[in-house]
Amino acid sequence: MLMGINRRHFLATPGLASVALAELGCANWEQGDHVLATTTLVGDLARHLLPPEVPVILLMGPGIDPHTYEPTARTVAHIRQARLIVGHGLHLEGRLTQLLEATHEQAIRRVFLVTRHLETAQPDRLRQSDCQWDPHIWFDAELWSDTIPPLAMTLAEVYPRHSGHIEENKNFLRSEFKKLHREMLERVKAIPPARRILITSHDAFGYLGRAYGLEVHAIQGISTAAEVSESSLRELANLAVEREVSVGFLESTVSPRTLEKLRALIKARSGSTAETSFRLGGELFSDSLGGAGSGAETYLSMMRHNLEVISGALSNG
Repeated sequence: MLMGINRRHFLATPGLASVALAELGCANWEQGDHVLATTTLVGDLARHLLPPEVPVILLMGPGIDPHTYEPTARTVAHIRQARLIVGHGLHLEGRLTQLLEATHEQAIRRVFLVTRHLETAQPDRLRQSDCQWDPHIWFDAELWSDTIPPLAMTLAEVYPRHSGHIEENKNFLRSEFKKLHREMLERVKAIPPARRILITSHDAFGYLGRAYGLEVHAIQGISTAAEVSESSLRELANLAVEREVSVGFLESTVSPRTLEKLRALIKARSGSTAETSFRLGGELFSDSLGGAGSGAETYLSMMRHNLEVISGALSNG
């Protein structure tokens, strides 16, 4: 049990996680006994491993794109106040990456990056795109599950009095992620093979495609800070027309402008069937969990939300 809360209810109920994962500015955290998480995704991991009395504070709240996050003087102050900083790594945090590295090197505060052990010990499990590591590993539930033991070990070192609680939660959380992995495989397998083509705004879903059998195409590269290539837009429009792809997906942290531009190109190439040739199949959560009421407030609920949107749109053509 999680301090009197049924664990299955805790993991499945958005409101509880939303309350536990406070955003900066909502309270005074200068006492320094809290964990500072850079993104909603690593914050979700830390929150579900720690007991409720250890605050987990988010540097970037729901809906914030970590690729384009600009650190400020206030960011530095928050980093100096935290007992532990939990980050993602693989340059997901954009310009914040240098600040995290400097904090670690200067021993200002302890910094733990959840992807570091994969990058150093198991790089063959990582995906490359744009000549760099793709940081969006959470879209492979098995891979994301493997970040839990090293994080749990670090949290137990920082909060030894909670080590038993952390160990228990680690085992339960990994079992939930494995269950999600099986569910994802089954649901994608039910989509007709010719329709398993996923077109999105930026290259965030490569691990999802690799793990579950989807062919993924994106307008933009792995970082939303990269420029959109006109030639890539044209190539993607041609692919959609040639293979009769009828749906593309918006992303919660990315402007819809590029998808609308792609839609217009497809319309121009589709002739008389333009009005129905390509539609937007719904919004996916990519680089951030959703806010309260979104149905994607936790990692598990976000993945299941995306699965519902993808399987529903692709199955129906």
